Amino acid sequence: MIVIDRIRINGFRSIQSLKMPLERSTVLLGTNNCGKSTVLKALELALSDETSVAKEDFHLDAEGNFATQLWVDVRFIPLNQEGKRLSIFDDEWHQEFGRMTSRDHYRREYFAFRTLFKRHPDGTIEKRRFLITHWDAEKIGFELAGLPRSIQFVSIDAEENLREDLKNENSFVSLMVKRLGSALKEHPDYGDKPIEDLRLLLDSLCRTLEGPGTQLPETVQLTADNIQEFFSLVKTDSEKIIPFSTLQGKGSQKSVAILSIVLLIDFLAKQAQLQKKPLFMLIAAEEPEIHLHPNAQRTLMSQLKALSHQFIVSTHSPYIASVCEPHQFRSMLRVGENINVRWLPQNIDPAETRAIKRLILRFRGETLFATGLIFVEGVTEEQLIRGMFQAYFGDDPSAFGISIIGVDGKSYAPFLTLALSLRKPFCIISDNDGDARHVVLKQLSDVERRLHYSAKENKSGVFFLSPGLAMEGELVYKTQLKREIFDALWACNASPNTSVKSKRLQYERMAAMTPRELKRKLEKKKAEYSGFLGDIIAQNPYSQPIENLLPQAIRAAFEEISHWLGNKQGN
Repeated sequence: MIVIDRIRINGFRSIQSLKMPLERSTVLLGTNNCGKSTVLKALELALSDETSVAKEDFHLDAEGNFATQLWVDVRFIPLNQEGKRLSIFDDEWHQEFGRMTSRDHYRREYFAFRTLFKRHPDGTIEKRRFLITHWDAEKIGFELAGLPRSIQFVSIDAEENLREDLKNENSFVSLMVKRLGSALKEHPDYGDKPIEDLRLLLDSLCRTLEGPGTQLPETVQLTADNIQEFFSLVKTDSEKIIPFSTLQGKGSQKSVAILSIVLLIDFLAKQAQLQKKPLFMLIAAEEPEIHLHPNAQRTLMSQLKALSHQFIVSTHSPYIASVCEPHQFRSMLRVGENINVRWLPQNIDPAETRAIKRLILRFRGETLFATGLIFVEGVTEEQLIRGMFQAYFGDDPSAFGISIIGVDGKSYAPFLTLALSLRKPFCIISDNDGDARHVVLKQLSDVERRLHYSAKENKSGVFFLSPGLAMEGELVYKTQLKREIFDALWACNASPNTSVKSKRLQYERMAAMTPRELKRKLEKKKAEYSGFLGDIIAQNPYSQPIENLLPQAIRAAFEEISHWLGNKQGN
């Protein structure tokens, strides 16, 4: 097996210069216009001759000048079945690459080339490919007449229209079907196993799209002659074949389009393996989650990961991300004319990797897509600080691309590892009772040391409540929120039948409480009161000045966040 492990892009569209490592499965994350689609298109330019470039594809600098050159570099390396790098290519790939391989400083083989586009004064654009003989030094060797036919690029468009593809005999899907049928006919000893594998995958697809109990009937025989049956679904209640092309739902069509293409390719790859012929395909999918419900997104990504191809996807979906491994993420961020790409280092402790998957990807996937993060202890603080944020900035945190994340106690380390690795600015707002300060600062220090990167460099910091206080104590002793707290506590117990007199009596009882008693009552109510109080603070019904609503530590955190947002101050 071979994969692309490194790419370089220069002078293409919004990318002035970019370097990125790739995994066997790579997931591109980032906001709109950060370059995700451009990376996929650059790979297509490098690996396919079906696309061309125009003047507008050359990078436009700050002065309004188009670049005269753009290029894309890719590097292939050999892997074993477990995904470990090998020192040399196997015999089939050696024969395919011939004398075009090079070696790195560890004496490990690779094959690399540059696809160069040059724009001439007369408006013509010249395309050439060159062998790269030394990757790190970018040394260019002889010109390549073309790429080996064994290297192919497959693009899955966000709005793939399977209906139209099936009508078009020259479409990629139609050609793949014909190619697979021909390959099976040429090798009758291929046997029934690949067809049976196809049946199992189709049955899984049926269940995903049509519900439990849906599968292909035993009477349907998938052979080289009727491989068009690949594009059929069956409902068991009628055992009637329903062509994929008749599916009306965009989600169903999208899933079928993607998986049809990928599965066809997978079987061609198996055929090539049986014939001992080399075949590499890079599958690029842009936002495969479009039109799919969350469970279908997860299922689709799991099926993609299980296939024997390298693929790269761009996504905005936490459901897609939740199925992936942390080291597969590539977070992209535009900074001026440049695009920065960040990823988690490979040497993260396995226990921490599992924690990231368990605590973040499974339940807090929005962490990956936020432009800034606020880490708090739990759901109580989440709800309160959300309301305080809205009171200070005038809108919900999500409007600014900021996520408030409760870490379920003081387990900050996995969240800090992710944030610092991907260079996402964060604020920790922490209690300051017991050993809270020591625990939080030690976790931050440990993560900084492992990653060789500090929170200060990341425009991040830790903000502690008043000494000796948790959130409830801070609210009672350090703010002017007495009326708001009474309103929240009353709302916890209110019902449609609660009378005005009952409300007045309850307020009188709360007003008679000592601050210590009120704090204890809040501690007993925890998440019950916090949602109500957060909403009340956001609305500020008593028109209090902001300094009366927010503890000092939280105001300081919001001032830091203002710098992220490019503002001098909040409301």
